[in-house]
Amino acid sequence: MYGRTSNQSKLANGGTRFTMIYRDATSLPLATGSTSYSLSNPLPAGMVARIGLRWTGATAAAYPTQSSFMDLVNGVRFTFNGDQWCNIQTQANANSNVSVSRLSAMMQDVGGAVVENTQSLTAIDATVWIPCGINVPNNSRFELQLDMIASEVALTSGNFEVWVEYGSATTITYIGNATSQNIAQNTQTLMTVKIPTIPGATVAGIYLQGATQADNLSSVIVKPLGDWAFSPTYLRGISGASQNGYQFYGVAAGTVNTFENAALGYYFIPTYNLTIVDGSVQLLLTASEAQFYTATPVLNIPTSGSGERQPRQTSRVETGSKQAILSRSEEV
Repeated sequence: MYGRTSNQSKLANGGTRFTMIYRDATSLPLATGSTSYSLSNPLPAGMVARIGLRWTGATAAAYPTQSSFMDLVNGVRFTFNGDQWCNIQTQANANSNVSVSRLSAMMQDVGGAVVENTQSLTAIDATVWIPCGINVPNNSRFELQLDMIASEVALTSGNFEVWVEYGSATTITYIGNATSQNIAQNTQTLMTVKIPTIPGATVAGIYLQGATQADNLSSVIVKPLGDWAFSPTYLRGISGASQNGYQFYGVAAGTVNTFENAALGYYFIPTYNLTIVDGSVQLLLTASEAQFYTATPVLNIPTSGSGERQPRQTSRVETGSKQAILSRSEEV
């Protein structure tokens, strides 16, 4: 059957749809050092359920990292129409890491995902999906600041793509700016995490990161939740990570999917959709070593909508030999 039925029209406009909104062959990691890219492009109107960043390509003889391609990504700052939606900044990235990347752990903690080719050491196909939930209007535009560390080997070819999964959503996932602070050794230190003032927003959780891939955090007290001193083990229990909660591509394990119960030096603190009255969340941190820590809030904001908005024909045009012959004869 040719043409589009009414059900197909409804699906394209209100169901799930994947749309590429950007592509180039240059926004790739370099073997010579860290790099940054500033990208922008228009995007169709509709409910942006998730944003996907995808890298494809190849190397001559080895994978760009010892574990996951996402170890190379240490900064993703995304804005829609000038309004920032997401600012992910990871610490302690290393292409020699053999455990789960912090970016992958972050995404799995909040309902995102990392999808990566696990069958080849020279072929690259890696995508990170970031939950969104923003309903963008007509004539919209995105801007992306992308930061990457050096890869172990150079890519011989490659492409970078930005994808939008249009669909339904009831919540915006907003990843805010980080609060940073030096924590003294074996001394309880107050960190006041700044929370954006957005009507209806609640705090789903906080990304807490140390500057090294080591568990130097002894405990954290989340003052709005009481006086319990959460240990790293307890934090990973309540966030779901301790029961093999992180899945990732393990090159060092023989090009197979690998499970891990922790990303050392990184902790996700669930705050159970905490409401904020003074624009901040207070944490009391104790660490076994003096270190630089960052805390990034993850907010939930109510929303509604579904699908990508697509143009529809409003005038009906009859076609066929009968109509064409009659019309042409009447013009004589």
